[in-house]
Amino acid sequence: MTADTVHLREIASTQGITVRRMDFDFPDSIPEFWCDNNAFLTAMMAGLSVTFPVGERYFIDSVRHYQDEVADPALRAQIRAFIGQEANHSREHVALNEFLTRKGYPVASMEAFVRERLKTVQAQSTPAENLARTVALEHFTAIMAKGFIDHPDFLTRMHPTMARIWAWHSIEEVEHKSVAFDVYRACVNDEKLRRKMMREVTFFFVLMSSVRTVRILKSCGQLSNIRAWLRGLNVLWGMPGVFRQILPAYFAYYRKGFHPSQQADSDYTETVKRHFLQMIS
Repeated sequence: MTADTVHLREIASTQGITVRRMDFDFPDSIPEFWCDNNAFLTAMMAGLSVTFPVGERYFIDSVRHYQDEVADPALRAQIRAFIGQEANHSREHVALNEFLTRKGYPVASMEAFVRERLKTVQAQSTPAENLARTVALEHFTAIMAKGFIDHPDFLTRMHPTMARIWAWHSIEEVEHKSVAFDVYRACVNDEKLRRKMMREVTFFFVLMSSVRTVRILKSCGQLSNIRAWLRGLNVLWGMPGVFRQILPAYFAYYRKGFHPSQQADSDYTETVKRHFLQMIS
């Protein structure tokens, strides 16, 4: 299998949530700055990947805790599909993180921090708090994923293999964007806690994402590359900006009566699927 080829097998599909078994290769021939040939953007995306293997397990545990309390058979089926997708995300990002390690990034120490931090948070939180935190983080990942899908030009500026893993991950985050929320609404339904956890998650997500980006840039000798910083920040926050355009979707979370389904799916979803995902039975 070449560097820009991916095998994909659809295992199951449940009400729009398709569990796809991927098999990515990350050969050393992939350039170090694989996102737009830009050190800042590569470091930011790599920092996100570092969190996924541990984070996805936390999401699964938080939702699975309430699985037996869910009476709706349709939602129970969606939970199983959600778990399948998240487990596959974790597995593939382990492989991506191994590639990042070979490039000299401090992945092991960052993963260890995330693992210990989430272990402590999980132990010190109630099941309702863990689920509320998961719901907030799932909203974060879903709106970021939609941002990537809405800007397929951002994906095309990545190395083809990297574009495919991020396109695949983004598509599935959007597909299951309502599952954790629906479990929370069915089993907890505490609006005050839901908003509180989003405020907490926002602070730590932005802080730690920034720290990981800086650490990776420092490790590859690009921390003082002002041109890369300016170019990357403009792509994310300029006009139109990948992240700038998702701000309304972020603030919508605080509205009374909010539901993830109120956020329209991207018009580019099918285009991204056709362009980046090679379907093989």
